[in-house]
Amino acid sequence: MSVHPPAQRRSYPTQPAPQVAKTDPYHGQEVLAKLATRFITHLFACPDYPPSTTHSHAKLPYFIAYALHRTKLHPSVTFAALVLLQRLKARFPSAKGSSGHRLFISAYMISSKVMCDDTYSNKSWCIVAQGMFTLREINQMEREMCSYLDWELTADDPILTNFEKAVRSDFRESRQSYPNYPTTFVSKRAQRAEQSTSNTPIQVTSTSSPVPGFSQPSKSQSTTPQKQSSWSENTPDTPSPSFSNSTSPMSSGSPATPVGGPETNPKIRGIDVSPSFGLAEGPPNAHPLKTQMFAFAAPSGW
Repeated sequence: MSVHPPAQRRSYPTQPAPQVAKTDPYHGQEVLAKLATRFITHLFACPDYPPSTTHSHAKLPYFIAYALHRTKLHPSVTFAALVLLQRLKARFPSAKGSSGHRLFISAYMISSKVMCDDTYSNKSWCIVAQGMFTLREINQMEREMCSYLDWELTADDPILTNFEKAVRSDFRESRQSYPNYPTTFVSKRAQRAEQSTSNTPIQVTSTSSPVPGFSQPSKSQSTTPQKQSSWSENTPDTPSPSFSNSTSPMSSGSPATPVGGPETNPKIRGIDVSPSFGLAEGPPNAHPLKTQMFAFAAPSGW
């Protein structure tokens, strides 16, 4: 029995394994991520790396780029988040940020919820933040950011459009210093407050009385009728509550009832006796000018 040698395997030319392209750390969001990083670092002087307590080593521009890549939201949401951070800085000028990651993800999450009808849950934002924060921390960060901003969370036109143009122009490249924007540039509430304090129109009325529509207090008049001045020609004949024919200097009000004393029903003496305040033993006689008087009161003496 003959034994045949084993057949040799046919060899084929092999190609070298394709080299895996190096992953882009910015995920195609380099321009916007770097721009946002410059803006946040300018406002709060944040370090590039998060605190060691987060157990993460994601650099701030890479962290922002991943959030933009993972959410795939419109760039206007990113600029709205920067508007919120500008308002936060305006409310707390001396604030410094120990974590730009925390500041950005909080503002970015809130702006997406304000601007988008269908947005991510807070549990999804934990994934967007690459597990740097727990769900409890995400919830707390959201509440605190809203409270610090006094719930001024909207960023619409023309503020958003003007802000985006300014930031794209001023922060497009690294430099030693960047401009600071006024609060009125990013806040309609601040604009209204400024207008109300500086441009309050002065209402011109026909009288110098502090209460519009009421004439000046009239002086005590004598029994002799006098010709009315020009400003009171249209005044009705009905006397005002402060009208009096007497010469009492306190014809516009009555003195307060005294406290204490044996008498429980004190009365004001008539103007024909001493003007001091006292207790009457009985009801006073009718005043001779009662029919010509509207009201009268004597000054009180304590």
